[in-house]
Amino acid sequence: MSGERGSREIHEIHEIAEMPGPEDGPRDGIREGDAPIPIWFNVTFLATIVFAVVYVPYYHVFTDWSARAQYEAEVAEAEVAAAAVRASMPTSNPYHGDARAIADGQKVFTEICSACHKPDGSGLVGPSLVDPYWKYGSDDAALVESVMNGRVGGMPGWGPLLGADKVWRVLAYLETLPKSEQPGVGAPDAPGIAGAPAAPAPAPGS
Repeated sequence: MSGERGSREIHEIHEIAEMPGPEDGPRDGIREGDAPIPIWFNVTFLATIVFAVVYVPYYHVFTDWSARAQYEAEVAEAEVAAAAVRASMPTSNPYHGDARAIADGQKVFTEICSACHKPDGSGLVGPSLVDPYWKYGSDDAALVESVMNGRVGGMPGWGPLLGADKVWRVLAYLETLPKSEQPGVGAPDAPGIAGAPAAPAPAPGS
């Protein structure tokens, strides 16, 4: 029994040997060879080493190239392009009083803006759009900046999704909403806002 076990172990070791022995014949018509590595492979391998030895010092020692400098150059180029785009945008609404544009803006406002500002613009999660208070200004340039690029504190930028033309149409519609003289949602002195003046005390006996 022990002899059979030993021969089986030797056979298993022989089976997992990487290199075939000279006495091993082909199996299923396939025989593993031991051909030398092709010359072209060795030459290519050595060439990559030589290239690396030359490349690394050349770009990191003998030139002024760096990843940081390339990044800063690309950022500066992008800022110039962005400034050109901003400069080409109109600073006043081209759709003042345009009934068709106002109707288009109403559709967009109802589908997107009313969720935060309510359909009448009086404000819900977002601030009121019909009261006298405008944190970042109420002129056309300030309004399109707020909608296109957003504001810190919750207003996302809608420029990439809507584009400037639709934003102008929404603002044209916003002009038509009935306005209120009372401080609304988001105004510093609106009722219920921290720091707002307290309501007057009721008269005695009332």
